[in-house]
Amino acid sequence: MKGAVLITGSSSGLGKHLVTKFKSEGHKVIEHNGRKDHNLLNLRDIYKLAMKARESDVKILINNAAMICPNIKFEDYNIELIQNMIDVNLKAPIVLSYLLIYELDNIININSMVGLEVKKPRTLYSATKWGLRGFSNSLKLENEKIKILDVYPTNIKTTPERQNAMDVQKVVDDIYDAYINNKIDLILDGRKK
Repeated sequence: MKGAVLITGSSSGLGKHLVTKFKSEGHKVIEHNGRKDHNLLNLRDIYKLAMKARESDVKILINNAAMICPNIKFEDYNIELIQNMIDVNLKAPIVLSYLLIYELDNIININSMVGLEVKKPRTLYSATKWGLRGFSNSLKLENEKIKILDVYPTNIKTTPERQNAMDVQKVVDDIYDAYINNKIDLILDGRKK
């Protein structure tokens, strides 16, 4: 059996497909459903999730859970939305990485193309993704024991109605290949040139 993996946000979207891929490759997968299990808005639940990962001897952390961009202007946000997006997109991956730092061999951060490019109206979403990028790049310099892969995708066809999106199976295959080959960055730009 290959190393056990914790995948946050694994009940739907890309996370659900990552679960299938890693299981098919022989990994034990610890799934995280933020709607039912451990809520990444809550530090207590993040601690519980980390303890569950330790008990399962998790060696790979995939920080996949994220609040998607609401596509509204910054002035139209409210304080709760600002706090929640920072908590899920930035604080949770940092805290989970910290709590599991001595157990992990690999971290895979599912970022976004918006973590490399600025766009409007994606101000807060972009801020969290640039923050995740900065955290990850700094940790790569600081901790040579853990192999860290940052994934920067554009739109992924995780539901049939998504238009102009990359094939989700190709995306998960590319992520797995990058993990196996110890890559540190994976840019998946599915936009038409």
